[in-house]
Amino acid sequence: MIEKQANIQDYIHVIIRRRGAILTFFTVLVSTVLIGTLKQNPVYEATAVIQIEKSSPRVTSIQEVAPMGVSDDYRAYKDYYETQYKLLQSSTLMRNVADAIGLNKDVPRKDKQEDPVKKLLKVIRIIPIKNSQLVEIIAESTDPKMSANIANAVAEEYIKYNLKRNISTAGAAAEWLTKEIEEQRQKLTSAELALQKYREANNINVLPQVRMGGEQAAEQVKAEYAKSQALLDSYAERYTEEHPKMVELRSQINSLRNKIQGMEDVDAGSKTMEYRTLERETDNNRRIYETLLSRLKEVDVTSTININNISIVDRAEVPEKPAKPNLILNMVLAVMVGLVMGIALGFFIDYLDMTIKTPKDVREILETRFLGSIPELDGRILETERDRFVHLQPTSPISEHFRHLRTEVLSLLPEGADLRSIVITSADPQAGKTMTSSNFAIVMSQCGSKILFVDADLRKPQLHKVFNLNKHNGLTEYLTGAADMNSIVQNTEIADLKVVTSGGNVKNPAELIGSPKMQEFIAEAKRMFDFVIFDSPPVISVTDAIILSGMTDASIQVVRSGKILVPAARNAKEKLINTKAKFLGIVLNAMKAEHSDLGYYQYYKSYRYYGGEGQRRDTSKKKETFRERFKTTIKNMFKNKAKSGR
Repeated sequence: MIEKQANIQDYIHVIIRRRGAILTFFTVLVSTVLIGTLKQNPVYEATAVIQIEKSSPRVTSIQEVAPMGVSDDYRAYKDYYETQYKLLQSSTLMRNVADAIGLNKDVPRKDKQEDPVKKLLKVIRIIPIKNSQLVEIIAESTDPKMSANIANAVAEEYIKYNLKRNISTAGAAAEWLTKEIEEQRQKLTSAELALQKYREANNINVLPQVRMGGEQAAEQVKAEYAKSQALLDSYAERYTEEHPKMVELRSQINSLRNKIQGMEDVDAGSKTMEYRTLERETDNNRRIYETLLSRLKEVDVTSTININNISIVDRAEVPEKPAKPNLILNMVLAVMVGLVMGIALGFFIDYLDMTIKTPKDVREILETRFLGSIPELDGRILETERDRFVHLQPTSPISEHFRHLRTEVLSLLPEGADLRSIVITSADPQAGKTMTSSNFAIVMSQCGSKILFVDADLRKPQLHKVFNLNKHNGLTEYLTGAADMNSIVQNTEIADLKVVTSGGNVKNPAELIGSPKMQEFIAEAKRMFDFVIFDSPPVISVTDAIILSGMTDASIQVVRSGKILVPAARNAKEKLINTKAKFLGIVLNAMKAEHSDLGYYQYYKSYRYYGGEGQRRDTSKKKETFRERFKTTIKNMFKNKAKSGR
């Protein structure tokens, strides 16, 4: 549970850390969508609804031998409607629509950019209504009347187009049926002539009942004969042989017996059998001929009454309100997309960011002890005041951060060990090492220790500006033998804090730093003071800091949060570790609240709880002096201009 909470906090820290990029992307996207929506011309939508009933025109009414299954029926059904949807968006139909509503009157056909067919295809949408035979035809236009005209024209032209196709199909069917009927008529005529010739040639006389009834008539005669025979047996029990009923019944039975015998004699003849075959062939040709004639009449009737399986259910009406742009919907989508993509962009930027930003980066990426962090100072504070911030605002929460740094450093210096000379450096310029070292020296002196603060940056010295001291009598003069220790140590307004400035400019600062005289300076300074703190040049820029670290007891690296890349910070750390000085760890300078391990809100809660911005020391006299100097300078400028004007 704790690990999940830590991961969530990491995500929140990334969002807070990249809130600038997220808000910028969000603002740009929402503003762009808003401006684009407001500038967009209103678009009206009109909808016509048509019904498409599935029809299967038949040329013959005879069903297939193998009927279609359920799956085949569904596939045919689906293919039919998909075909209709494509026909509704065909170029041929759109060209008819363009002609119907007059789009082709003033537009040349050769101009592809003004092709009305392409325009219509862009503004028309075909949407089938689910689980029904209904289809919506939606047309868009900046003119509400035009949108309704287009939708209705598409529906009407589609009905006309479908009707023409049906009539064309019926005409083709009628033509085919006429041809087949003529062929069948010839076959029937030939069959009848062959039957007649065969009968006359073989002198065949067929009984009417046999010829008319066939096998069915023979069965009826036999059934009647059996019934009469049963009746005769019944009469024999009641009547004598001479009884009139018995005589009449025997006569009928004899007649039926002769008839059955005649039928069997007729069927037994081979000539009669061949005659029957010709007769059946003639009858089949006659039935086919009559069926084709009947179907031809049906096709003629269908083409006459113009049956159509497509009808208009709802005609399109002129819309009163525009469908596009939808300002509310666009803004909701813009806000959602802006937030999601903005956060994704923030995480992507954070993923590409290879700088050291947080204490976690120091511990995990650089694998180094984290000594403490210095919050980002207000940009309105002067640079010289930043370097003495702890002295000017001792109750500020930022001053407390320097005190935490002091506590951490002292905890790493074992009692009895002679670790009293400390080099404070950085990997690159503008990391804030001078501000960090200066305020660190001040808080060290505030705990009662005698501190000597040395400006070992002989290339770009700053301490003489910070404490308003004489630059030209300092470390350089001592190293060249022009001055002794007592003459270069200068007092400051802070008790127990002494400063040695850089001294005059030299051409070989690295050689001076690495000279035996520097070792003498460090040894003598340690005898006179409790701690000696050196402000040195950046490690990567020059070798002065590495040389000096080899002579001192301990070193501290200052890293500006979110500015230095990991390889540079790691390179500087490894160089300091390779010296004989004890590498104490890294201080994160100018760290923002969202980079803190405490989290953004807990950090500021703690920040406000301990005194807000703190109380500033009274420096009104210096400010007044500055104001007076400024006024005097302005007055002199005006005086000089007046004199020159004269």
